[in-house]
Amino acid sequence: MFLEPSSYGERKLDMSYFKEWAGEIANTYFKSGVAPTSTLSKIASAEELSPHQVQVLAGEANKEIHRIKYASAKEKYFAADFPLADAKLVVSGLQADGGQAKTASLIPEPVCETPEMDFYKAFGVEPESFDKTASVKQELKTASVKTENLAQMCEDKLTMAKFAADAAEKKLIKMARQFVLSGENQLERMKALANLDQFVVAAGFPECRPVMAKVAYILGREGLLTKEQTQIAVQDLAKTADQKAPEGLISNWLPAKIVNGEHPLYITLKTFRDAKDRLSSCDEKAKIVQDKLDIVRQKVRAL
Repeated sequence: MFLEPSSYGERKLDMSYFKEWAGEIANTYFKSGVAPTSTLSKIASAEELSPHQVQVLAGEANKEIHRIKYASAKEKYFAADFPLADAKLVVSGLQADGGQAKTASLIPEPVCETPEMDFYKAFGVEPESFDKTASVKQELKTASVKTENLAQMCEDKLTMAKFAADAAEKKLIKMARQFVLSGENQLERMKALANLDQFVVAAGFPECRPVMAKVAYILGREGLLTKEQTQIAVQDLAKTADQKAPEGLISNWLPAKIVNGEHPLYITLKTFRDAKDRLSSCDEKAKIVQDKLDIVRQKVRAL
C-alpha cells in the first residue's frame, strides 16, 4: 500500500500535480455529483500518495470547489456549503493494516545526512506548496475589523447628514410659509405661492418644489387656502416645468438669467439642496462599505 514505510520519500511532486488533481475532483463533483472524498480516495490510491500529500490534495480540492461556487453563487454566504474532501477519512481507509486501525502506519523519521536537509522536500512536496490559509485568514480578519470601523464611521456621517437635511427642510418650510402668509387673503396667498415657485425654478433648485408642495398642504390644513386651491397647488408643484421668475429677481445685463444670490430664500434653498446632496453621498458610501464588509466576512467564514 502507499502508506507502507518502504514507500516513504520515494516521490517528490510539484504543486502543479496537486492543482490538476484538485480540478479533477471539483469537476467530478459538479458534473456527476460524486463526493469529493470518494474521488480523493481513488486518486490517492492510484498515485500512491503519502498521508501528507493526501492532506495537501484535499486542501487544494476544497479551495477549488469553493472558488467555483463563489464565482457563480448569488448569495456568496452559501458558497462554502459543500461536502469537504476529508483527508483523514481517506488516510484511514487506505492505511497499510487494511483499515482496522484509526491511524495510518507509523512513518520513520527521515535520515538527515546534513543539518541543511530540506524537510519540505522530504515529504514529497515542494516548499511553495504549503497552504497559507492561516496567514490569509488573519489578513482577512484584520481587513474585516478595519472595514467594520469604516462602516461605523459612514453610518455616523449618514445619521448626521439626515439630521442636517431634516433641519434644512424645516427651515425652508418655515421661511416659505412666512413668505406666502404675506398675502392678506386666500387669493393673494395663492399668488404668493406661485411667485415662490417661480423663484425656486429660476434659482435652479427644481428639486425643492416638493417642499413647496408641503407648504401648500400645510396651509390648506390650517385653512389659509381653500381645498380647491390646495389641491391645484400640490398637483402643480409635483410637476417639473420651466417657469419664468419675477423680473425683479433677474439680472438683465448678464447673458444668463441669474437670481439674486444674496436673497435669504436663495441661501436657504441652497442650504437645503447641499444637505440633500450630502445625505445622498453618505448613503451611497455607506452602502458600498457595507457590501464590501459582507464580502470580507463571507471570505473569513469560508476559510
